[in-house]
Amino acid sequence: MTEIEFLHYCKAQVSGELKEEDLVLMLTAWGRIQYSLGYNQALKDNDIEVDKPGNDVEQVGG
Repeated sequence: MTEIEFLHYCKAQVSGELKEEDLVLMLTAWGRIQYSLGYNQALKDNDIEVDKPGNDVEQVGG
């Protein structure tokens, strides 16, 4: 999906006229999605595993 396709998808989800804040929110979401995809790909490319939150929690009371 391209940025323009994403914007068209978002626009279809909104009823009424788009405001500037709507566009900023949509573009912010798009940027976050792209950042996350790139970050995860970089981890994969460099064989880096990230612990999931909660994996290092100690059990209390055995």
